[in-house]
Amino acid sequence: MHVATTDVAAARNLMLAVERCHLAVEAMVASPYVAGLSVLADDEADLGAAVVDMGAGTTTMAVFVGGRFIHSDGFALGGLNVTRDIARGLNASIADAERIKTFYGSVLVGGSDERDMITVPPISAEEREQAQFVPRAALVHIIKPRVEEILEMVRDRLAASSFAAEARGRVILTGGASQLTGLPELAARILGRPVRIGRPLGIAGLPDAAKGAAFAVATGLLVYPQAAHLEHFETRGKRYLMTGTGGYFARVGQWLRESF
Repeated sequence: MHVATTDVAAARNLMLAVERCHLAVEAMVASPYVAGLSVLADDEADLGAAVVDMGAGTTTMAVFVGGRFIHSDGFALGGLNVTRDIARGLNASIADAERIKTFYGSVLVGGSDERDMITVPPISAEEREQAQFVPRAALVHIIKPRVEEILEMVRDRLAASSFAAEARGRVILTGGASQLTGLPELAARILGRPVRIGRPLGIAGLPDAAKGAAFAVATGLLVYPQAAHLEHFETRGKRYLMTGTGGYFARVGQWLRESF
C-alpha cells in the first residue's frame, strides 16, 4: 500500500471550493500521479520513470516502476517564484512579469539575446513613467538560477528516496513551468537522466490549447476514474427522465434558485 499525506486544512479548502460550484468530490488523488497517468507511455512506466510536475506554487514528483506508482514527493517552489524574480529584477508588475515569462522565458542564452530587446511596461499608470527596454539575456540571467534551484531540489529529493533510486529511467516534465525554452536540456544536465516534456497521451478530442504540458494533471483526472475503477454507469431503467420532479430540468431549476 502506498500512502500519501497532506495537510487537512488544504484538502478541506479544496473540497469546499469544489462543493460551492454545486459539485461533489468523489475522490482525492495526488497530482503527480494523475499527471503520470496522462503522459507516461507503457514502456516508461514499466522500465521506471519519474514524473516532475512543475506547477505555479509547488513542484511535485511521482516515481513509477514496473507499471506501478511507488513514490511521491514535493516542495513549495514553482513557476510563481520565477515570476516574482522577474518582477523584482525588472521592476515590473506580477501580471507583466508573467506575460514576459510566457512569451520570452528561457534558460538558455542565444547568440542574439544581447541584442534582442524586451519591453517592460511601467508598474504605475502615470504618463510620466516610461516603459523600459532590457535585453533578453538579462531575462535569462534572472530565470536560470531559480530554475536550477528547483531542479537541484528535485535531484536531491529523488536521490534521498530508496524507492526513487530504483527508477533510473528518464524524467518527464509536466506543468506550466516546464514550458520554458531550453528546460529539457538544463534538466538533463542537472538530473543526469534523459528528459522530455510530457504531453497528454491517448485522449482524443482535446482542443489544441489543452494538448500541452500545462494540462497534464487536468487530463490525468479524466483517466484516473478508469484506473481506480470509480466509473459507474446507471442502467437505462434507472436514468432520470428529461422531465419530472427528479429530472434534468428540475435539477437545473434548483441550481438556479440556490445560486441566484
